[in-house]
Amino acid sequence: MFQSVYLNPLPPSLISTAAKWAWVSFTAFANLPGHFNRSIFDSPWETETDNSTLSKTLNYVNTTDFVAYDKRFLEIIGVDATIEHVQPLAFQSHEAPCYIPDTRQLLFVEWGKPDGDDGIHSWQYLLDVENNTLRKITTDPPTYNVHACVNFQGQLYGVTDGYGDSETGSLVQIDPQSWKATTLLNNFLGQPFGGFNDLEVDPEGNFWLTDSKSGWGRGIVDFAPPNDPSIYFVNKTTMQPKIIWTTTGNANGVAMSPDSKTLYIPDTGVSEFRPSNKNPHGRRMLWAFDVGSQGGVLANQRLLTSPISYFYDGLRVSREGWLFSGSGDGVDVIDPVSGFVLGSIRTGGGENVAVSMAFGEHEMWIVGKGGAWHVKDIKAKLKRDW
Repeated sequence: MFQSVYLNPLPPSLISTAAKWAWVSFTAFANLPGHFNRSIFDSPWETETDNSTLSKTLNYVNTTDFVAYDKRFLEIIGVDATIEHVQPLAFQSHEAPCYIPDTRQLLFVEWGKPDGDDGIHSWQYLLDVENNTLRKITTDPPTYNVHACVNFQGQLYGVTDGYGDSETGSLVQIDPQSWKATTLLNNFLGQPFGGFNDLEVDPEGNFWLTDSKSGWGRGIVDFAPPNDPSIYFVNKTTMQPKIIWTTTGNANGVAMSPDSKTLYIPDTGVSEFRPSNKNPHGRRMLWAFDVGSQGGVLANQRLLTSPISYFYDGLRVSREGWLFSGSGDGVDVIDPVSGFVLGSIRTGGGENVAVSMAFGEHEMWIVGKGGAWHVKDIKAKLKRDW
């Protein structure tokens, strides 16, 4: 068992588990000796230091599966949890994971340039989670450049970037049995969307869509975004959309609390496009908003947190209200009230990038640069009631 002044002692129940754990001591990290430095895009375990004790600790933590910052993370994840890299894939963004419990399958995509046919993808991956076999499927008609997906009442709802100058970003319903695809929305009264990035469906079936500049930035769509990145609320009955929030940064993930009273939105203006660049001074906030009782109105915007490293991409909320978000080399678990990061589920020594995730009851799948991971036997219940 590795011991260090920079780590809290693990409970005996976690010392001999199949997974490898570390519990960071913020008290010890509060005053570091010697030289140290890292960028916001590097995890803490990539910190440059001339102190040998700190360096050994960082190297050790970089080999772990779960890193705790708060005791509650130990209780959320539990002693039986493991993580497995079930599909090592090209170092290309993978997005839009949707778990289908009836068939024990996971839908996800490979997103954007430089891979594929000039970055245009008419197919999706389908993973059999029992034996971890992977195949490609195509919906009828084909759905191009899916960027996010949510399973709601047995149907899959995906959003797309669009492609070229011939197809705009769309909200699409996909039947996971027949793979029949139906476009529900592809314009705002004649105005094309910039390119959808993510979506949430609330308990009533209304849609919350993030319209971003990522597709334009990667050259997937040819036309410039018609307005700043925005969040759209779409009424399920009338399909009437309206903008409820805009940013000069970039609209990325979106997720709702279990009681439907809070909406969470990460602003990722830290990613700049044309030319593609990561600006450390760009926006990378995670915002929380109160949701009005009539829906479609946001109030009381507050900065919940900014990530310890990288930026928050895909965002999901568990049944107990914990926020899970892709953040560089792992998925951060965030307290929805204080905004403190409780711990991180890591995807492999800083060599991969966690982008988004999908929940089962006590398991989850993470997709990102490097492929797909399966986290099993999590103690907390993850899948929501709707």
